[in-house]
This record gives sequence, C-alpha cells and structure tokens, in this order.
Amino acid sequence: MNETRQLEIEPLPAPAPDKQRAKSFAESLTAVERRLRWFIIGWLTLSTILNLISRNTLAILAPVLKEKFDLTQADYGNIIMAFQFSYAVMYVAGGRFVDRVGEKIGMAFCIGWWSVCTMLHALARGVWSLGLVRFLLGVGEPGNYPAALRASARWFAREERGLPIAIWSAGSSVGSLLSVPMIAFLALHFGWQTAFVVPGLLGVIWLVVWLLAYRLPSVAVNAAGWAAKTSSAETSKSETFFDLLRDRKVWGLTLARLLTDPIWVFYLAWTPKYLAEVWKFDLRQMAFFGWIPFLFGGLGGVLGGVASDRLIRGGWAPPRARKFCLYVTGALAPLGMLTGLVGTPGAALALVAMMAFICYVWFINTAALMSDVFPENVVGTVLGLGAGAGQFGGIAMAGLAGYLLEHSSNARYGYMTLFFVAGSAYVLASLILFFLLKEKSPK
Repeated sequence: MNETRQLEIEPLPAPAPDKQRAKSFAESLTAVERRLRWFIIGWLTLSTILNLISRNTLAILAPVLKEKFDLTQADYGNIIMAFQFSYAVMYVAGGRFVDRVGEKIGMAFCIGWWSVCTMLHALARGVWSLGLVRFLLGVGEPGNYPAALRASARWFAREERGLPIAIWSAGSSVGSLLSVPMIAFLALHFGWQTAFVVPGLLGVIWLVVWLLAYRLPSVAVNAAGWAAKTSSAETSKSETFFDLLRDRKVWGLTLARLLTDPIWVFYLAWTPKYLAEVWKFDLRQMAFFGWIPFLFGGLGGVLGGVASDRLIRGGWAPPRARKFCLYVTGALAPLGMLTGLVGTPGAALALVAMMAFICYVWFINTAALMSDVFPENVVGTVLGLGAGAGQFGGIAMAGLAGYLLEHSSNARYGYMTLFFVAGSAYVLASLILFFLLKEKSPK
C-alpha cells in the first residue's frame, strides 16, 4: 500500500533528532504563521466546545422533555440511536469528504449544517420530530474531528502534535462541562427552546470567523517530520478505502475505537439520566455537580497528550509513546465497574469522572496515533473509519442501554450492567492494539 505502508512503526533513533525535526518545522514558519497556528488550535477548541454543547442539550433537558413529550426509556434510546446512526455514517463519509475538499471547506460545511439543525430542535413537538432533528444533527457534527485532526497535521510536526490535538479534543470535555450549567440556566430562565437556539447561533458566528481566518501554512511537514515545500501532487494523492482496509494498522485502530467510543456515548447521554434516576438529582443539582465528570475528561485529554509528547521528546517512538498511555489507562478502566455498586452519589461521581478521564486519554492518543502512522492526505479518512465504527458501536450501546433500563425492575440494576460493559471495553481494546500494532524490531 505504497505511501501508507512506508510509514512503518519504528523506534526513533535518539531524542536530539526528534527535537530538531520539530524545531526545524516551527522555525520554517513565519512569525505570523507561528501565532496563527495557535489561534487555529484555539478556534478549533471553540468549535469542539460548541459541538458538545449542541449535542449535550438533549441529555441535560431529558427530564424536562420526558415530561413534556411523554418519553419512555425506549423512546429516549431510539432518539439517541437515530442520532448515532447518522453520526456514524457521516463520520466515515465525512472523513473522506474532508480529505477531498480540505479542512477549511469541510469544517465550514459541517459547522453550518449542525448549527442550523441545533436551532431546529426548538420546533420539535414530539418523539418523531425530535428523532428527526436529532438524525439531521448527526449528519453534520462528526466532520469537526477529521477536519481538526487534518489541520493539526498540517500545522504541527508529529513530535509536538499531541498537545494541540489534546487541546482541541479536550474542548469536547469543556463543552460538556459548560453545557450543564449553561443549558440549565437557559432552560430555567428562558424556556427549553432557547437552550437549543443559543448554541446554534454561536456556531454561525464561529463559522464566519473560520472562513475569514483559516489558510494553509507556507511549508508542509513530510513523513519524517522535516519542513518541506508543499507539493500539490503529494497533497492531492489519496489512498482508496480498499488500500486502507488492507492495512492491519487500520483494522487495529478501527476495532479499538469500535469498542471504546461507545463508552463515551453512554456516559455522555446517560450520566444526567443516571444522576436523576438513581440519585434523584434535579435540574439545579445537575447544574452544581453534573459538570464534574466532564472536567476530568478534559484533564484526561490534555494530560494524555502532554504525557505522550513528553515521552516522544525523551526518545520514544511516537506510536510507542501513545500506546503506553493507552495501556496504562486501559488497565485502570475495570475500576469503573464499581460505579453501580457504590452507596453514595459522591463515590459514583468520582468513578464516572475517572472513566471520563480514561475516555479522553483514549480519544487523544488514538487520534494522535493515526496522525503518527498515516500521512496527512489520508488521516481524515482513517479517523473517519475508526470513529465511524465507534459510532456504530454507539448505536448498539444506545439500544442496549434503552432496553436494559426499560426492562429492569430497578434502574440501578440496569446501570450496573452498563458500567460493567464500560469497564471491560478498554482492556479488550488494549489487547487488540497490542497484537495489531506491534512495533517492528530495529534492524
């Protein structure tokens, strides 16, 4: 598989060359570009924040909408599945779309779409209309991530890439954290419809600035990490889906995301419901305490990216550093099984926060691993394949959660099973990465 297969996973020779490669690329940029690339990361972080605020609004308002629209547990699960289905399909298609049209246009289209669809939630009048707008929202939201990863690969050498990826990825945790008090405040003071309209309007403002500000750097990073003049022939070349599917590394990363991404789907969509149904949190208590797991998710994203970058600067091969962080946190994940057994809401929140931390370490380091192993002209496609598979897994997770909670005599028992599934997924994913992304021995 030509270009992709040439990028075998090999240990780096020594720490000094790695530092020099990153420095070489950074110094090749103009002073304006060095400032611009961090503005781009900041703006991508804001898009991810808005993306998660938009997505979380339904979960936060679930107790209100359940009463207003007479939603059953199965209804809510089906609405989540409608979103997950379109989200999964468009993650795969959106990654390829971004690789074809570029991150600037791809991001603009996706942000514009989901901003409008977010506002359309205010017009929902029942289960079917809510499911329809949720389905449409899922069409636009996933393009944010392949576009952001592609932009990171263009503006940062791989030895310094973990931190910027961690920053904008952690925006999803920050968005989840901010969404709880923000949406609760808007709903309590201005009505539930306003809680959908405001994030949509903010997305439109974001879009205008992105179109005005984003451009490509004057130099590109080649496979070795050195700065190089951008070659139109090189950047236009793209592997086909069939080429990528013949690579075991694609399968390893895709299967790992298939197992682990659904866990965040569960925590994202069901944590507010879990707190309300098991621990009797009302909307005000949710505003005070419901943000805590998302704070730890953001910390996991940033610390996971910083830790792997530091190992790389210490002389580790990038894939080895990313996988080390994944294996360590994957070994801790079974502690999450205890969530359904503890006797206080504080202990339950602490375990959910730990799992959110682990979820984001995996988000950051699997995405960075993709950009380490594959060239930038296919990295959006690879992320789309992996994350798309993860979202299809999210559909199954949503169906399982809806079924268990609908048919359990006590909500606590249904959640016990779901926490067991969540705690075991990362161990299985670690085993898959170990066997399918084995490093080549130095010759």
